[in-house]
Amino acid sequence: MQEEVGREEMMPAANIPVCPQGTSMSSTAGDKLSVASFNLLAPLYIRPVDQRTGKVQPFASFDWISDEDSDRILGNECRLPKLLRRLLACGCDFICVQELQLERGGDDAEEASSSSRRGRQQQRPAKGKRSRKEDCDVGDDVRIPESSRRQFVLPKWIAPLIESSVIGDDDGPYKIILPPQAELEKIAERNRRVMLADVAITNAIFYKSGRWSPSRIAPSEGVVNTTTCVVRAFFPADNDERGGGGGGGGNARTDDPIAIASVHLDARSEERRVQQLRQCIEGSLSFSTTPYPPPCIIAGDYNSELFDGSCIGAFLGRDDDECDHPSGADDECASRTTTRAAHPVDGGVIAARSSGGRTRECASALRLPSAAFPSTEQSRAWDELHDSVGRFVRLHDLALRRIDTGCTRAAYDHDDDPSRASDGGDRRTMAQWHLDHILYTPSTLMPLVRWTTLDDDEHSRTVGLPNEHVPTDHLPIAAAFERRAHPRLCEDSMRALIESMDDIESRHNSELKSKEDEIDRRRAELEKQRAKEDVSESTDMESMRSGKDKRKKKGPPPTEMIEHIRSSRAAVKELKSRQRTERQEFVDEVGILERMVMRHLLRGNHFTCSQWIEHGRPKCAQNE
Repeated sequence: MQEEVGREEMMPAANIPVCPQGTSMSSTAGDKLSVASFNLLAPLYIRPVDQRTGKVQPFASFDWISDEDSDRILGNECRLPKLLRRLLACGCDFICVQELQLERGGDDAEEASSSSRRGRQQQRPAKGKRSRKEDCDVGDDVRIPESSRRQFVLPKWIAPLIESSVIGDDDGPYKIILPPQAELEKIAERNRRVMLADVAITNAIFYKSGRWSPSRIAPSEGVVNTTTCVVRAFFPADNDERGGGGGGGGNARTDDPIAIASVHLDARSEERRVQQLRQCIEGSLSFSTTPYPPPCIIAGDYNSELFDGSCIGAFLGRDDDECDHPSGADDECASRTTTRAAHPVDGGVIAARSSGGRTRECASALRLPSAAFPSTEQSRAWDELHDSVGRFVRLHDLALRRIDTGCTRAAYDHDDDPSRASDGGDRRTMAQWHLDHILYTPSTLMPLVRWTTLDDDEHSRTVGLPNEHVPTDHLPIAAAFERRAHPRLCEDSMRALIESMDDIESRHNSELKSKEDEIDRRRAELEKQRAKEDVSESTDMESMRSGKDKRKKKGPPPTEMIEHIRSSRAAVKELKSRQRTERQEFVDEVGILERMVMRHLLRGNHFTCSQWIEHGRPKCAQNE
């Protein structure tokens, strides 16, 4: 996926000052925070033999590292201490990690470590074109009998990160957020089968326990941390956790927790990447305790370059979208004009995006040859996926920005034919990718500084990653932010919004009841008329009977009743359609802050804006 000539620019990023790679981001200021992302390169992924093929996958062979240099660059004894020093030195409030290799606790730890070493037999790879870690994925897991295996724990090499404070840092030791053990067992099952190693490889979040406390707020139903996405909300450690309501008292900067996510998106499927990021965003937003979305930072290995036209890139705002913090946002009330200006990508902008960009990104995601184009069916599926992201963005009034990190991965492009160099052709050169990103909410977070990336590391660009200086195959990224209060709706505007919603619902209920009463009256008239006719017919029949007890069979409803039922259903359907259109227009016309308050109010009744548009609120909810 080396960058092509003429390829569309990356999706919008925040141009901020840079500092050298590895500079400490530690800060004691209450409104400052910092986040780093490290893809640790799990030891299991270094030249392992895949039991299904008997070969080392090309992505894990690190061809540019000679056998003589392998122990010095790839060996755990040299590499992991370097990695620990980098983690300790970064000083970030939050460290989002990917490919953290966990081991069994207690007596099983040595056995797990031993099996991991057996699965990492070094072997030169066969020629091949696959190039991603997830290419090792297989179908349904082989069922393994339950056993008394102990829980997965941190390996010893990284334990110092959570055992004591960094020298000169008074923020306390790091603590860690991991997925549930059940999720870890799933990936361990796969590793036992494919790699002969009883280890779990996962994402995690390290946080400074002296500055931050995990929120006790439960995420929305169905949000579960997995080995590829860990999401958690945090409050400042010295701040009492609030269960907050919109616009009330308290510090506007801390009424909501901050949501941090560590992601490692799928390497093969854009559809799967979109699904993972959607779930991550929904989980992050669910931690809000006010009508407004909490500050969110989503950092990690996206396995996507976020070029224009990509479906993952469609989650972001664009340069012409005024989704940054509006002027006057520290005021309690923001005007409707300001909130509308802050709207992210709208339908017109999405429709105007370059079809050429989508075609290129579709071909790239499908790993088609350089001169090949997606089929009509493939392009249609890509457009549908891209547009679904646009609808998701509009539904949540989402505005995300990307820190302007550059390339973070330098390696041979395994989609190129490696035989050229061995046959005396041109020497293979390093390709570069923008795979690691930090996304954030610009309405509540202002980026201050970031680490340099491969743009400023000529050595790593030339020799590849990892190398003697960088102990992992992805260059770490980090950024510092200043937290700011979200613009919020003033009490008068909130009261007016609630009154408008109540008025619409009251009027719609009245219209519907009036229509139903009218239908019932007409039905009663028809039934009364029918009853009279039945009495008359019964009298006539009685005189004709010859002593036999014969009851009249029940026939079909009269024509007038059938027509009444049909016309009544059509009238109710037309009325509900008109009311639904009015509710949709109301939602479309209000500003972003009003929609945020609406979502918060409806969420308390277990309703969404879409459900309100479709059906209105239940009467029991309207009376609360």
